[in-house]
Amino acid sequence: MKSILPFLLCAIILPELHGQTVITGREPDHVRVLIAGDTCYGESYQEEYARTGGVNILTEKGYNYPVAKLIPLLRAVDFRILNLETPLTTNHSNMLVGKDYVHYSDPVKLPQIFGAFTPLAFSLANNHSLDQGVVGLNDTFAALKGAGIEWFGAGTNLADASQPLLKKIQVGDKTFTLAVFGAFEYRKNYDTDFHFYAGADKPGTASIDLPAARQAITQLRKDIPDAFIIYFTHWGDNYRWKTPAETNIAHALREDGVDLVVGAHAHTMQEVEYDGRGWIFYGVGNFMFNAQGRYVANHISPFSLPLVIDFSVKDGQLKTGLRVYPTVSDNQITRYQPRFVTETELSAVDALLAEKSGWDAASRAAVKRGHDDIGFYLNFLEPKPAR
Repeated sequence: MKSILPFLLCAIILPELHGQTVITGREPDHVRVLIAGDTCYGESYQEEYARTGGVNILTEKGYNYPVAKLIPLLRAVDFRILNLETPLTTNHSNMLVGKDYVHYSDPVKLPQIFGAFTPLAFSLANNHSLDQGVVGLNDTFAALKGAGIEWFGAGTNLADASQPLLKKIQVGDKTFTLAVFGAFEYRKNYDTDFHFYAGADKPGTASIDLPAARQAITQLRKDIPDAFIIYFTHWGDNYRWKTPAETNIAHALREDGVDLVVGAHAHTMQEVEYDGRGWIFYGVGNFMFNAQGRYVANHISPFSLPLVIDFSVKDGQLKTGLRVYPTVSDNQITRYQPRFVTETELSAVDALLAEKSGWDAASRAAVKRGHDDIGFYLNFLEPKPAR
């Protein structure tokens, strides 16, 4: 899939920034940005459970119930970026022969609930955005636009889908540009069988295209030297730790100048690695995903890692802090109401991440536990070199 993005960046990015509303923080010297994973009310799952003698949690408890315990985090930050793992449409057909899971979600209720937490942007670069075809994708665009919610990672053509989300952020007396690329790893069947990926004249999602990303990042650095670049990827295997492909892609993106790589898709947390210059978050897991889940069957962690980036100013310099607020995502444990971990569970998250990520002594020492009004958290600091 040949990208035309590099040839369009100069013409598209700068006009979009002109006159854009600047994001500021509740505290003048801090702006906090949330990046969290798979978000889906799971109507297709819940309706099936009801048909087979179970309970539809949305009918029983309502649409506010699944997100209720996450609201303190949504309220505490200044900008939110989530992975919308479903089209927003009333079209519920299943025309994708051979696709295991086909999603849809209410085009009014989801935007209404999440629209209360703007400014907010959804990544649509994933393996469900076109579950209801181009009609469902267009319905999603319309539903989000109507609620004042931004999106990225999918579009009316490849140039549109590949365009990064761009936001001006002011911290103290400093203003910089946050640039967030969204991309879904290339899978042949999603190209040839399901037709998910955008083309020159075809709607769809952006794919992870390393040569195109390299050119786009280079051009972005020329046009917007102060950009803080995040690459929000959808990759890997469900209910698994990271794959070698994830590692290779993440390292390539970092070498090409990406400031922060964050992944999603696995429905569970994945490794957090320090690459010598910064932390890579391979998988932040779910935010709110209303399926029964397969954690026990896959012998995998029930935890996810909503990530907060704290942009601050100290001694006149812009600083970046990284903090995760681990949650329990296994709906068999939480009854479809994801919650923040207990202190005991935080210790389990910390130990498991250290083991699976292979932290050396310096990395281990740079991860600090804490607790605030939101919940228990892990801070990821800069490891100190060995003396």
